Amino acid sequence: MEQLRIGLPPRDATNPISRLLFALIAIPIVLAIAAAVIFVVLPVLGIIVSAAVGGIILALAGLLMMVPFILLAGTILALMARAHARKPRTVRARTYWH
Repeated sequence: MEQLRIGLPPRDATNPISRLLFALIAIPIVLAIAAAVIFVVLPVLGIIVSAAVGGIILALAGLLMMVPFILLAGTILALMARAHARKPRTVRARTYWH
């Protein structure tokens, strides 16, 4: 009685010549894939990651450089909001209708 096989039959070449041809075809394909990964994919990922890190650094630098402007603008707005810093009564628009 034949043994029950589960799965696909083996795909290995049994003939030594066909194994040699398979290896001669497979080795350049593997080298091409490795070269594509090493020389294309990794540099592209490096560019993307370095751009992201550079963008984060630029954003933080921009926020840090805005701190003096925010402090100055806040000081000016605080001074303008005080009562004695407003325009005198004669300069303000008069209300004739009460």
